Amino acid sequence: MLLTLLPLLFMSLLLGGYFTYTRLQDAEYSLLERGQLLARLIASSSEFGFITNNSELLKNLSKGPLLEQDVSDILFLDGKYELILRSAEFPIDLQIASGETYNHNEYWYFTQPIITTGIPFLDNSEFQESEQIIETIGWVVVVISESRKVQQEEQIFIANTLLLLIGSIFTFFLAQRFGKRISLPILELTQTMEKIQAGQYDARITNTYTGEFNSLAIGLNNLADTVHKSIKNQENKIELATRKLQFTLHHLEQQNNALATARKRADEANKAKDDFLARMSHELRTPLTSVVGFSKLLKQSPCTEEQLEHIRIINQTSQMLLSIIDDILDFSKLQQDAITIEHIPFNLEDAVYDVMEMQAPLAHSKGLELIAHLPETERLEIIGDPTRLRQIVSNILSNAVKFTESGSVETYLSIKQLNKQQSLFTLKIIDTGIGIPQKQLEQLFKAFMQADTSITRRFGGSGLGLVIAKKLTELMGGKLSMSSEESQGTTLTLDLPLKTQKNANPITKNTSEADTTTIYYEENTSLRIAISSILKQQNNKVIAVNSIEEMKRQAEKNNVIVSIPANPQKQITLLKEIKDISRHCAKLIFLSPNCTNLPVANNIAILNKPVRPSRIQQAIERTIRIEATDTKQRVAVKAIKVVVAEDNEFNSILINKILNSFNIQAFTATTGLEAITLVKEEKPDIVLMDAHMPIMDGFEATKHIKERWPSLPIIALTANIIESEHIALYKAGVSKVLLKPINDSQLFETINALTTNVLQVDENAQKITQVTDITKYDIHPQQLEQELQSLSRQLETAFQTYQIDAIREINHQIAGISGLYELPEIECCVSSLQALISKSTMDWPSIWKVIWRLKRILDSND
Repeated sequence: MLLTLLPLLFMSLLLGGYFTYTRLQDAEYSLLERGQLLARLIASSSEFGFITNNSELLKNLSKGPLLEQDVSDILFLDGKYELILRSAEFPIDLQIASGETYNHNEYWYFTQPIITTGIPFLDNSEFQESEQIIETIGWVVVVISESRKVQQEEQIFIANTLLLLIGSIFTFFLAQRFGKRISLPILELTQTMEKIQAGQYDARITNTYTGEFNSLAIGLNNLADTVHKSIKNQENKIELATRKLQFTLHHLEQQNNALATARKRADEANKAKDDFLARMSHELRTPLTSVVGFSKLLKQSPCTEEQLEHIRIINQTSQMLLSIIDDILDFSKLQQDAITIEHIPFNLEDAVYDVMEMQAPLAHSKGLELIAHLPETERLEIIGDPTRLRQIVSNILSNAVKFTESGSVETYLSIKQLNKQQSLFTLKIIDTGIGIPQKQLEQLFKAFMQADTSITRRFGGSGLGLVIAKKLTELMGGKLSMSSEESQGTTLTLDLPLKTQKNANPITKNTSEADTTTIYYEENTSLRIAISSILKQQNNKVIAVNSIEEMKRQAEKNNVIVSIPANPQKQITLLKEIKDISRHCAKLIFLSPNCTNLPVANNIAILNKPVRPSRIQQAIERTIRIEATDTKQRVAVKAIKVVVAEDNEFNSILINKILNSFNIQAFTATTGLEAITLVKEEKPDIVLMDAHMPIMDGFEATKHIKERWPSLPIIALTANIIESEHIALYKAGVSKVLLKPINDSQLFETINALTTNVLQVDENAQKITQVTDITKYDIHPQQLEQELQSLSRQLETAFQTYQIDAIREINHQIAGISGLYELPEIECCVSSLQALISKSTMDWPSIWKVIWRLKRILDSND
């Protein structure tokens, strides 16, 4: 019955619903068509009545349509939508702006404009106007009630319901009839089979059926006869069946033994595979390490821009491959249970910050903030495996940074004491990245699996990071879990039970400046909370603000900490607004994502993000001695020679004038090769070497000079405060690195120290300021602006002709000037432009935006 009834009912309902819907649509369409036709006819007939202002004519026009049963009202409106004539008195709602047709409160409103096109009074076409003037002089609104339409809809529903009911009854009758013809034979067949199963072997089907049921009845009767006969022979066959069963059991035992042997061989083969994988990973890693090392050496040799780009690609791909090989090695060791967890003392805070600092360059290049919320407590001194813990956190944090394009990556640490010796450390890493669909969360902890097949193409990786992290966590007795929401970010939770050190050192508090308040500026709310908590725990009086105006207002004679955002545009705006703040505060500490383009002064300290609490405390407690203003200037006791290697002529002029004011003789070179030649010819006492110059840079020139004159002191001048460049300069052989802008007093002291104190103080000379005053050396700001404007015009010309080499050279010139003369806004533009022109593919629209921004900055300074 169900097989018959349900399809028929479904078809009946579907067709009935379709025809009902169609007829309802037809009824409504008929109403709309009739209303629009009436409105158009009345509108076309009302033109003369409106022109002659004949109300009787308009009333006569509306009498005919009002005879219709559902036409409730006809309204005439003038051009300003004011009522002229109406046929009924019930409340209506006119909404002329709703269009020609609309429905409101069981009434349909049909609106048509009354348009005049002029009335021809002459038959002669010569006196007719050539162009018809079309003008709307009024409106006709026909109001039709829905009552007739509702009656039609009720009739449609009743008729269709009756048809559907009749169809259902007929369907049920057919289903019952056909159902009995099927169910009755099946029921008797089933009953007979149950009797036979119960042991009534004489039970038979006596009724005769048609078709297949008759065949089944005959077959069942024959089966009953066969069963009855077979039972008689059953006892004779039991012994034979028993022997066969024993044979089968013996055969199964042999198969089990064979399977056990095959499994043993498979385990041995799997172990051999793991051994081979580990051995081959080692064999691959060794030459790759050589590739990385020699590419670094190659980068230090003279190379063209194209060669440097090739070297960068080699380094990038080699490091990516090394990372994948390391993951495979660790995974192989974990598969073989070859990793042993150590139990040694270490500081959890240091381990977390080590990983965050390692991930900071990539995060800051994407404009992300790395934020740590760690409790200041002696229980962070723990006993465990610091190497494996760093590996776990690094895998989690690198994934968070990799899959986050904007926002922040935050690390939260909470501690729950389990007993006197052990605590549960819960580390949560929360990002604002792309997130992961719920159905794909579990497979991320499977080897070589990622959430999406496009992940490897977009971000790279082997798909082993989280697998390794989870297995290492389990080896340490912990638990790693993940929660995520697509497009909302991901949270990974690491729970580790670790022993705490009994003799952990308590936290040292800052008591050196009890009366000094620290003003902390940070626009990121979460980071502001984290750093403020650190400052308060160190017994600092801290006022956290997110307003530059509030920071400036409270900066007077207080310590000021300014957090620099990673976004280059925000950096420019912030540095421009706080340009002179260091003159008003006691100490100024910058928390910078890259430590570039920041002002330099004796009362300024610069800390890299993410900042360890100990470094903040040291920066605040460090005594900064500002020299008292006096009337003494240092000059040379005897004439000394200095070779100045500086490719920018404007910068070279300032350095020469500073040196001449100290009675120091200067010889200028514009390239590293010229500097080597001057050293050979003039035999100077010291060399001032710019780090970046054409033909041969300061690194190579320093190496050549040190090879031939190892005792000659060299001072490197650079605007880059990144530590890696300073290390490279010291490795090349420089004696001291000085940052631009040049502090003439600091330059004098450095030369004095490196030339065995051949300088002395002139009692009658004028005072030396902490920051070089260029006007003192007959270099006026107007000259500096003119030079920068000239370079800016050259930069625009080079862009218009797409001369990328010229753009690089001019940008380097501007970088030297901005670094030497303390112009942080221009330095930010130069830095952004350098990043764009260093890419293999030129993004010309972005390059033009930076050039245009630089031009606007120079124009605003004018």
